[in-house]
Amino acid sequence: MQAKKGDCSVAPPNAPWKELNSPKDAGGYLSIYYSDDLSRLPVRAVTKPGDNKSDPNFETLTYGLFSTCSQSMRSGVVNRRSAYLFFATARKEGRVLTGYYHLRWFTDGVFDNARDYCLAADAARFIEQPILLTEVDRLCGTNVSKWFRGMRLLSFDDCKKMAKLIDAQPDATADYIEEIDRLERFNAKHSGYRYIAWKQKDKFSWERAKQYLIKKQTTTKKKSKTSNSTPTNSWSCSDCGHNVINKALLKRCPSCGGLGTLMPVLNAAA
Repeated sequence: MQAKKGDCSVAPPNAPWKELNSPKDAGGYLSIYYSDDLSRLPVRAVTKPGDNKSDPNFETLTYGLFSTCSQSMRSGVVNRRSAYLFFATARKEGRVLTGYYHLRWFTDGVFDNARDYCLAADAARFIEQPILLTEVDRLCGTNVSKWFRGMRLLSFDDCKKMAKLIDAQPDATADYIEEIDRLERFNAKHSGYRYIAWKQKDKFSWERAKQYLIKKQTTTKKKSKTSNSTPTNSWSCSDCGHNVINKALLKRCPSCGGLGTLMPVLNAAA
């Protein structure tokens, strides 16, 4: 699937996006994400209670634009000028390879520190029949089935072999997007919101991305590395004082829409 250009004034290649300029021998990463138990396709966990997921964001072919997931990996992609981001998730049969992004652009995130980047792809491919990581190792000579947490660095040869394996199957990215829409409508039916924690009634889109890309320079308040989790699963907005309950840190306050304003509540009684 090719990324759509010109959909919105903030979509790449427009500013604030910058070219990664990956070298010809650039490697990449394998990233683990939560998939939805209510879906036959391994799409992200849209219905996960108290922790709806926005990545991988197939709708915009971005990663880290709307979420705070895998901050160190996103930083690593930019520092290494990585060309590929592969995705795997846990299903009943074990960890499986589901698809990849071909990365091309990056920009700063809403948190004002050197590790918060958003990534965007110019193409992606996700498959209907995911491949067990043990089978990936057998076919590609890789070593990705050995358990790891969150992410794993891949060599140029690893990336080429794994991309070839996925490219041999029909592209089901459009089916993933349709399935995400179905799960979002399920959320909306039972809660009134497509994304409950965000109090968000619309889909993720480049129009929605304007809030995260255009306003970030005037609304960002954080000046240091920000933790993605807190023992209390509670966050307080420094702008409006609203308390948010969610397992992972949100980039946008659901109450006032402030970006980068949520701070961890360390004491549950606070």
